[in-house]
Amino acid sequence: MGLISEKMKFDFLVRLKFDISEGYDKAGIKTAYNDFARTLRTDNLKEKKSKTEKFLLKELKELISLDIKKQEEFDEKHRELCEKLKKEWSELSYGQIQKWVNMSLKYWLLFGGDKIANIEKNAKYFHIPIDSIIKEIAFGEKRNQADYKSWSKIENYEEYSEYQKIFRKNNERVTPIVKEFELFNNRNNKQ
Repeated sequence: MGLISEKMKFDFLVRLKFDISEGYDKAGIKTAYNDFARTLRTDNLKEKKSKTEKFLLKELKELISLDIKKQEEFDEKHRELCEKLKKEWSELSYGQIQKWVNMSLKYWLLFGGDKIANIEKNAKYFHIPIDSIIKEIAFGEKRNQADYKSWSKIENYEEYSEYQKIFRKNNERVTPIVKEFELFNNRNNKQ
């Protein structure tokens, strides 16, 4: 063991990236919001953000507590959540919605079960966040291609869902969110 333990290093990095003053659950949701906020064009931003964060916190805690037995069941709950979120904040695209939902779950998973109760219960069913990095490294879609469509412009759930299906098919032997962590973490490694 080195001078600084792995836990100390992890805790330090978490505190650099996340404002945990209101709890880890809110920190994940707020940071996930910031991940897509630059793509957002709307009025009454502060009011909508606050209201929707509370809504999302309640819904995600419910989702991770369910006794889900198969992928299709999680997919349906995920779809319902995204549709409810669309009703809460209609200006959001499904690309922005999935990014907020999926990154919140990813951050919660990063924090672990001692910070977020039940986070690993259904994690094997979690969807991967679709963004420009994953579109390139997992799907071969590059921003400079003529037919490239930004993740934030995904306008319907079916189009979004297709990415999940393809990713799962291409990575059948591993939990999708674990593979996404691996791809994201290794994207700049030269081998």
